[in-house]
Amino acid sequence: MTKKRTKKLTKRAIIISTVLLVLFILARIIYTYGSDYYRQYYACPQLAVDSVKYPVMGIDISAHQGKIDWKVVSDSKVSFAFLKATEGADFVDKSFSDNWKKAKKENMVVGAYHFFRFSKDGRIQAKNFISNVKLDENDLPPVVDFEASYGNRLGKYQTKQVQNNLLKCLREMEKHYGLKPIIYTNVETYNKYIKGNFDEYPLWICKLCNEPSKTVSWTFWQYSHKGSVAGIKGNVDVNLYNGTYNEFVNFIYKSHGKSVKKNAKQQNRPTNRRNPQRIKAKA
Repeated sequence: MTKKRTKKLTKRAIIISTVLLVLFILARIIYTYGSDYYRQYYACPQLAVDSVKYPVMGIDISAHQGKIDWKVVSDSKVSFAFLKATEGADFVDKSFSDNWKKAKKENMVVGAYHFFRFSKDGRIQAKNFISNVKLDENDLPPVVDFEASYGNRLGKYQTKQVQNNLLKCLREMEKHYGLKPIIYTNVETYNKYIKGNFDEYPLWICKLCNEPSKTVSWTFWQYSHKGSVAGIKGNVDVNLYNGTYNEFVNFIYKSHGKSVKKNAKQQNRPTNRRNPQRIKAKA
């Protein structure tokens, strides 16, 4: 073997070794970050929520939950349900229409949410939601699920561009329904895009393992992705309203511009309230 060929092979071996080393280091960084993130947000101990403090518990679902027995759900401790309706510019959840009708038939308090795509025009996304969701005076306000996940990446798009698109979506929904939409988000996305910019909108915050910071003014709190509810197979997201049942009912009334009621029990509201109990769920 000539010296020239030997040098060429040696150089190639060094390049390959360097590339493999870099890939190994990157893999370790990704694994470490992913493990830390998982431990921080998903592998925490069971979270016990005091239902005396937070008596109004609800769920949020999509087609991923499969067939749901809404009669069983309505007879449980669940007081409300948010249903995925749409996503992006043209996607419609295949189970939304069926779930919406059946949940309402069982006198559930329901709301619909739209998964917001950072890359799509906000007004077009709002129109996708509006064309598929009809709300009445007993329904929760529309929700914009605005989070850095499932393809929405922090830093990929200019912050102002994303915020402007979100504002377009919120205003278009508010104009159509006459209701101020709820913003659902997680802590990271809240800190980057929402905090100090959309404070006039009700906040639904995802904070696993422990309660949201007292500096965050929230209306709904998603505290687990691994809840267990009768009538639904597998895990389900579970949420709490920040207040009493009477305050929850009045939140809906005020959202629709109606006068608040002194006693929610006298109204034509869901009859599925249960005695206070300690709600437990895996984070």
